[in-house]
Amino acid sequence: MVITQPSLRETILTFFRRKFTFLLIFGAVCLAGAAYLFFTTPMYLSGASLVVRFDQHSMPDIDRSRGSAQPLGANERRAIIYSDADILRSPDLLRRAMDEVGLARLYPKIAEGGHSAARQQEEALKAFGSDLVVDVGLQSDVINLSFLNPDPVVAHDAVKALLDQFYSQEASVYANPQLQFAEQEATRQREKLTAAQQALGQFKGTNQIADLAAQVGQLLKQRTDVESRLNTAQGRVSEAEQREAALKELLTAVPATVTTSAAGEQFRGVDDVQSQIATLKAKRDQMATTYLPGSPVFRQLDASIGSLESAAAARNHDARGRSMTQVNLVYENIKTDLLRASAEAQSARQPAQHLSAQLAQINQSLADLEKQRNQYDDLQRAVSIQDAAYRSMAIRFEEARVEANRNAQKISAAAVIAAPVIPEVPARPRRKLVAFATILVALLLASGAVLGAEAFDDRLRSPRDITQVLRVPVLATFSKDT
Repeated sequence: MVITQPSLRETILTFFRRKFTFLLIFGAVCLAGAAYLFFTTPMYLSGASLVVRFDQHSMPDIDRSRGSAQPLGANERRAIIYSDADILRSPDLLRRAMDEVGLARLYPKIAEGGHSAARQQEEALKAFGSDLVVDVGLQSDVINLSFLNPDPVVAHDAVKALLDQFYSQEASVYANPQLQFAEQEATRQREKLTAAQQALGQFKGTNQIADLAAQVGQLLKQRTDVESRLNTAQGRVSEAEQREAALKELLTAVPATVTTSAAGEQFRGVDDVQSQIATLKAKRDQMATTYLPGSPVFRQLDASIGSLESAAAARNHDARGRSMTQVNLVYENIKTDLLRASAEAQSARQPAQHLSAQLAQINQSLADLEKQRNQYDDLQRAVSIQDAAYRSMAIRFEEARVEANRNAQKISAAAVIAAPVIPEVPARPRRKLVAFATILVALLLASGAVLGAEAFDDRLRSPRDITQVLRVPVLATFSKDT
């Protein structure tokens, strides 16, 4: 078999020779395309776009003590977006959307088919799923959904019902099932906290404790002050007692009375008179050498001496008639000082005794508080634990309640950025594209049919065919006219 490569002229001649085959195939395909455009029911497309927001909180943060949440990663964001897309495709969501729009409006042929309700629901669900397109953007957080239907109003209503049911379904899916449990636990923890606080308050009231640490600190400060004052008072008592003992010892060594003599202070007047008498007598003896014994001078001097001797004798008699002992002034002074020291010691003992009793009372109070410290700490710890537990459960309950309210109001992280509209122009069939594709397919099929028929035709139609097939030269050719 010899394979030959036809020229452009031969190819064109081949198409002209088999023009009926070409036109037949071309016309059949074009007729089929025209029939498709004529008999196909036009479909209207209504769509909407949702954006899933991750940077904005749809629920307020109640727990201020909790650290800020870390931003979601790319995989987590894509997982949430795909989850929302799967919710949009879920059969339950599609059934509720069809029930909202109505099966008779969506697919009247299925509704009038005479099948059972379950069969109609199943066929409508398949048709609705095939007419619905949910597209997730690869580089964005946008979900695009579109729906085809012969009626543009029905297409719009179907997309709107689908969005409404999506928010309801999302609220149901992400609803917190622990709302009632969290409320019960919060109530129970509040009761426990109240009981712990009452136990602590009763313990404080019974033992007269307001703040154990503050009271212990105040008592320690008071004890330090009392100890300082007690040491000072005890020092005064010791000083007074030592002084009293010294005075008592000194008092035993000093006599209570003393004996006086003539040279003493009691006989000082007699001694003075006698010295004057002695002076006058000495003067008389000196004058005896000069004056006569009976002279007036001697008589005057003798009279003076006589009067002085009479006075001295009288005073001497008075002094000798008195006691020779008297009270010792030093002893009396020491005795007076001793009385004062005893009084000071007695007065100093009373503050020391009072301060000692006060210190003993403070020490007893500290001992009682130390005994009650363990129970007080246990009660305080119980209140702290119950308060932390109640706070945690209260926060969980509030979060669950807020989330339930958010779901009830259909507040979602997915927001509509393109609402569905009623289309004016049908989306399918795309007439220009179908017409162009029909012509292109008709040309390809017709050309293929012509070339296929020519390839399987083994007849010799030109001198070149004879030369190529028989490998002999052509000597002459004859036309139909000769």
